[in-house]
Amino acid sequence: MQELFVKAGQLIGRSQKILCIAHRKPDGDSLGTALAFHYALTAQGRQVDLACIDEPASTFAFLPGIKKFRREIEPAAYDLLIVCDAGASYMTKYHEIHPTIFDGSIPVINIDHHASNDNFGTLNIVDVNSASTTLLLYKMLRFLELKITPEMATCLICGIYNDTGALMHSNTNLEVFEITGRLVELGGNIQAVAKNLFKTTPVNRLRVWGRAMERATVNEQGVVVTVVTQADLEEVGANSEDLGGLVDFLNSVPGSKFTVLLNEDEKGNVKGSFRTRRDDVDVAELAGRFGGGGHKKAAGFTMPGRIHQEIRWKVAPLGEPVLDAPQGSGKAELAPQELLSNILQIPEVKVG
Repeated sequence: MQELFVKAGQLIGRSQKILCIAHRKPDGDSLGTALAFHYALTAQGRQVDLACIDEPASTFAFLPGIKKFRREIEPAAYDLLIVCDAGASYMTKYHEIHPTIFDGSIPVINIDHHASNDNFGTLNIVDVNSASTTLLLYKMLRFLELKITPEMATCLICGIYNDTGALMHSNTNLEVFEITGRLVELGGNIQAVAKNLFKTTPVNRLRVWGRAMERATVNEQGVVVTVVTQADLEEVGANSEDLGGLVDFLNSVPGSKFTVLLNEDEKGNVKGSFRTRRDDVDVAELAGRFGGGGHKKAAGFTMPGRIHQEIRWKVAPLGEPVLDAPQGSGKAELAPQELLSNILQIPEVKVG
């Protein structure tokens, strides 16, 4: 890592106009990493902009500088791109608007901790053993002897708290506690992070969580499964952002192998979230079968479609008829549904 940190310092040193990019549907780790970079490099006299294809959720409104994120960018205007916490190049979604963004014409620092990372950067600072990307950035900032301000410390703590479940997930080791403590000493507002990420729950969020928990079931293979539709969200006045943390809560069911949350979002997609507490289950491998990824114990995917209940909950591609295709139709687009039903063995979900 130290050799990579040296190369990152050299790339940054040759750059004056830098763009820090958070991944789509940004979480606390991606936002915290980008913001900490912004403050650190701005202090060096560089112009640093922040970008994300999706607007950050209101949960993160407390983060210093959060309103600086823009959605529209022109990559050619920058001499360095820094992609923060994106488990693969497609996670930024900017490649769909700017197909040449990662073709090497502009240097890219890819800093991340996901095993699914496809090393799309000019420089790939990827540590799959790091509990969060902000923790990895903390090490880089210290190595490069860059000052960590209270604002930066709060952003870095946000990423750690986000990806360790408030220091309760199995990836919370002694190093995580030590670095979190140092960030608090540097002025990080750990109370604001804990309150906004885990101790603030609007009534509409409670209502949609209630629906998901009412439907939750454990199949014969020990898999906890539940579903939230767009209709559920609309009826209780919630949105897909209000489901953050739900799959972690459901993952507390004793004796379960792993947990699956399927939910629709406002853009016509179905999102699958996986969690496990077991060492012999790799949910990142499962998510990879649907074009997603993540960590061994926390992963997910997104695909176009909607959720429909027939005998069981299933994912159907947008525009496809509600009924299953006849046997032998050979339609490739049905493979994800077969995977969800057969590989994950999703049981019937009875709604009373």
